Parts: sequence; structure tokens; C-alpha cells
Amino acid sequence: MKKIGLIFASLAAVLALFGGMAGSSLPDGLESAAESLGFADSADRGQWSPLAGYEWSAIDWEWPARASAGIFGAALLYGFGVLLGRRIRQRGDRSQPVAGVRRDARQG
Repeated sequence: MKKIGLIFASLAAVLALFGGMAGSSLPDGLESAAESLGFADSADRGQWSPLAGYEWSAIDWEWPARASAGIFGAALLYGFGVLLGRRIRQRGDRSQPVAGVRRDARQG
């Protein structure tokens, strides 16, 4: 099981590193919807974001800026998934009967 997880983590890292090079320069779905509905220019551009434009703003070179943003995003999503999985597993463990303990004795 750990070997499969390592394989998927490696694939995610490779996609995050090199996927930015193949990414489209066209606007994403939210940007194109805002443009077609006519409110794209009214967006607040005054707020700073470290990953604005899908690039790490602290890095001036385009490819490493995109790659680092991709790795950070993948790691963030992985972390959320792990935390969510642990939370779901903890909830599931409480509903399982414990060996040697009557169900009514556990309630309370």
C-alpha cells in the first residue's frame, strides 16, 4: 500500500513540475465566465496573493515560479485529503463494536 502511495506522490510531483510548461495561456473557467458576464474588470486587483496567476510571486523566473506553485498546490490538497481521511476514519472507528464490550455499555 505504501508503494502505491509513493508512486502516486511521485506522479503528482512530476505533473506539478512539468505541467506548468504545458499549461494554457488562455484564461481559466472562472476568468472566462467573468469576462463573458462583463465583471472581470471590476475584480479587486489590490489584494496580494502568493500564488496569483498560478505562479509563486517570490520567484521571478516563469518556469520555477509555476512549478513551485504547482508543487505547493498539490501538497496542500494532499494534506487536506490526509486530514479528511483521518477524520473520516476516526468517526468510523467510533461506530464499530469493540470486541468484548457490549454495545449498550459503550453508550453514555
